[in-house]
Formats: sequence, structure tokens, C-alpha cells
Amino acid sequence: MGKSRAMSALITLLVLSLLMLLLMYSLSYIPLFTITSIRVYGAEAISDALSDEISSMYGSNRFSVDLGRKERVIESYSQVKSAALKWNFPDEVDVYITETDQKCLLSDGTSCYLIEDGVITRVDKAEEKFLSSRMTVIEILPEYASYMMNYGIRDEIEEVISLAGLVRDEHGQLITRIKYDNNNGDGFGQMTLYLDTLSAQLFVKERVSKNRISDSIKVIAKEAESEVTRYTRSDIIRYDLYKDALVKRTSAGELDYGK
Repeated sequence: MGKSRAMSALITLLVLSLLMLLLMYSLSYIPLFTITSIRVYGAEAISDALSDEISSMYGSNRFSVDLGRKERVIESYSQVKSAALKWNFPDEVDVYITETDQKCLLSDGTSCYLIEDGVITRVDKAEEKFLSSRMTVIEILPEYASYMMNYGIRDEIEEVISLAGLVRDEHGQLITRIKYDNNNGDGFGQMTLYLDTLSAQLFVKERVSKNRISDSIKVIAKEAESEVTRYTRSDIIRYDLYKDALVKRTSAGELDYGK
């Protein structure tokens, strides 16, 4: 008796599953459910590549689109940290995007990389231009990029990213390029800030705070204003920043500004 009930339940389940599949198949051919409206929330702007991805749902029947799979595809874009899709009966889809909170992009001259949650990923070429226009780009050596892709990121690069983002927020109008070099893979390495409008370059030689870098840029800016008659735009002055000193390198020697 028990086996008969179990078999009956199984047959009923199979029939219901088949009917559900037939219903879903039928719904996918009803014009009423053709997606005609897509709204995106959570991002002021999105890349052309992401826009094309989202727009690909236009004209498709809602029941022929796997919204869960589409969410995962959208989340694969570097701009997106998480995504959620909601269907509004009968033909609207809302796309909720949480953007990455990263402010910096790494570039080795050939590819760009994003570090998030301790993981480095290569940015798709279709997104590079868009992200580069919105983020601070830090130039790194190809060998360093290859090392991180193969063995994982090192603590110092996260420090550099944090410092670069904070300093760029405050002095973005003066900083034209940022470069990071850590050939020996030991210690902080060296971060170089290119201050083209001040005809200067600031080499951060040791691990220092954001305030130390900011104060040094202010010193360089003040000096550039006072020495406008001494230097032309083609004369690039180098400054080295250490934990306890800002040193100006000139043809006449060194000038130590101290702490």
C-alpha cells in the first residue's frame, strides 16, 4: 500500500513538472510578456559594454530570459559589485546595480587590473576606457602584474591604492600620473606622483601617511609659485619623500625640508 502511494505521488509530481514546463514554454511565446522597458538603478553611468549587455533583453520574452543567469553575467563586469533583476508584470525589468567602491585601477601598459576583496582580476578591454575615466590609474610594471596574477596580491599594493585614492581626491587637479615600482618585491617600494603643472615629480620612497604626501604637494606647489621666474615648464624638479624628510634634488645639490 505504501509503495502504491509513493508511486502515485511520484507520477503526480512528474505530471505537474511536465505541465509546468509546458506552461513556461507556452508563456515564452505570448507577446504580452515581451520586454519593452528596462530601468537601471544605482549607477549614474555605465559602460557601453554593460549597456549593451543589459539592452540585449529588449524584445525578448520575459520567460525566455533567465534573470538569475543574467544577474551573474552583469556581476562579471568590473564596474559591478552586485546586481539584482526584478520583473514587473507584464513587460518591465528593473536592474539594480551596486557599483564597485574601488577608486584605483592598475595598468601595466597592456592590460588593466582591479583589486577588490583581496583578489586581482584583469579588466575586460571593453571596460578599460570607461573605468580609466572614472578611476585613478596607477602604472605598474608588467612583471609585477604577472606576479600578482600568478601568486596573489601583496600588502603594499593595497597601501599604495589607498594612498593614491585619498591623495587624488584632494590634489587630483595637480596629479597627472601615478606610477608604482617594486622591483625587489620587498618593503613599500616607490610611488611616483607626476605634477606636470608644477614642473615637478614627487618620489615617495618610504611608507608614509596620506597627510605627509598631501603636505609635501602643498610645499611643492607653494615653491613652484614663488620660483616661476627661475624654472620653465620643461625644467622638471624632483622631490624625494622619506618618513622624516622631503628632499629636493637639484643640479646644485640637495635641499632638505625636514619633517
